[in-house]
Amino acid sequence: MTNSFNVTLAYIITHIGLIFFIYPTDVIESTSQSHWMPVVTAFIFHLVIVFTYLKGLSYFEGRNLVMIMTNRHPLLAWLTLLPVLLYLLDVIILMVRANAEIISIVCLANTPLWMLMLLMLLIPGYMVIRGNVKSLLRLALLISFLFALPCLFVISASFQNIDWRYVLPLIPRREAFNYLAHPSFYKSLFAFTGVFLLLGYFPSFAKVKMKSIFLGGLVLLPMYLISVYVPILTLGEETALQLQYPYIFAVDTLEIDWLMFDRVTVFLLMSLIAFGLLFIGFTIWQIMYTIKYSFKKWNSTLIVLIVLLIVYTVCLCIPDWQLVDQFLQWNTFLRIYISIVTPSIIFVLGLIHHSKVNRELNSI
Repeated sequence: MTNSFNVTLAYIITHIGLIFFIYPTDVIESTSQSHWMPVVTAFIFHLVIVFTYLKGLSYFEGRNLVMIMTNRHPLLAWLTLLPVLLYLLDVIILMVRANAEIISIVCLANTPLWMLMLLMLLIPGYMVIRGNVKSLLRLALLISFLFALPCLFVISASFQNIDWRYVLPLIPRREAFNYLAHPSFYKSLFAFTGVFLLLGYFPSFAKVKMKSIFLGGLVLLPMYLISVYVPILTLGEETALQLQYPYIFAVDTLEIDWLMFDRVTVFLLMSLIAFGLLFIGFTIWQIMYTIKYSFKKWNSTLIVLIVLLIVYTVCLCIPDWQLVDQFLQWNTFLRIYISIVTPSIIFVLGLIHHSKVNRELNSI
């Protein structure tokens, strides 16, 4: 089996690929004070669902989500797996469209979006067709080696122009909890719920250690806070609120005299796009594996090509960023359903399986 270190690394960098683009805007929109509160609330929610999910999986000793569900009643299996497939498809569409948009804004303004979106799909699609999940996990190690240091350098440098007075008030007033009723808060959960399902696909291919995953989660918490607070501390809340990609804009204001490159934003963008491509690759593989395991006669390459065609067609039908934002809002219910129902079902089935095994052992 693949080392658990690769799993934890993949868990961390795929999350980082989701954090710095759309997420800061949604959090800043959700509240006008104590922005750490929606971040920490969502992070605790993330830890709870990951714990529930992994605890349930641990009872099945090496079987993954698809194996567990398809060995149960077919109706229960597809009530669980069909929403998962739809959500994974939604995630790919959002990632491809958002990444293509940011690449176009930052460095390839003259390149048509259809070409950028095609590249964003062909690269991870090729990775899935030519390899397997173990190859993707090894690729996570390589990508981390190549891009982690440039990414961390830019994130560290992004504190250059901050004004700490903008951090106040840290102590929330009563109305600070209004973010719980704000749609943007639930949109921001995209950055927390996009990856956790992947952990349920690993047990039959790689070791998944709960302790390592939780330590990886602690590494991610500062990233979530930095992505939100750097734009606020650099530009002020009102200005950051008007921007489509506030963190990227804040990084674009950096001036490092001793660096030979004019724009350090490119280093960050390259790193995040690499992490994002890996995430898209993992997500395509999840869809392919789910369908292939359920319908064994289907060809894996054909499944991947169909997924790529569907995603690309939908992406071409999205004319502007406003529709992307609406799309993100529309799948909020599906996002919350997947986050709560899937871990809960796995946990309950795990408890039932565990008690059944114990009864059989006691009867011997």
